[in-house]
Amino acid sequence: MFSILIPSFNNIDYLKLCIQSINKNSKFNHQIIVHVNEGTDGSLEYVQNSNYEFTYSKENIGMPKALNLSSKLSKFDYILISHDDFYYCPNWDTVLANEIKSISHNNFYLSGTMVGEGQKQF
Repeated sequence: MFSILIPSFNNIDYLKLCIQSINKNSKFNHQIIVHVNEGTDGSLEYVQNSNYEFTYSKENIGMPKALNLSSKLSKFDYILISHDDFYYCPNWDTVLANEIKSISHNNFYLSGTMVGEGQKQF
């Protein structure tokens, strides 16, 4: 259903948790594409030994370039931009798919709100 792009910069523990949460809490099958920046923490070996598609750079090329590279591997009509420290809650993809259906056209960009201590209300 979604091509999920996950740029990662030496953050293997969170990357593993992020991917585990996608696999555990998704109703649909998604394409997971990881971009490994540097990968000196074992993250390059992790994706090389997995079934996930990936791109790689020897140095940290930043999120925009990582997303541009990894997006070239996307196979689905909808691309979801993730971070390696995201955790996907149960049925997240069903809720998102229903929201997309309610829009009734393909000219949209959906974004979320950070929870926890990320945003302050004034």
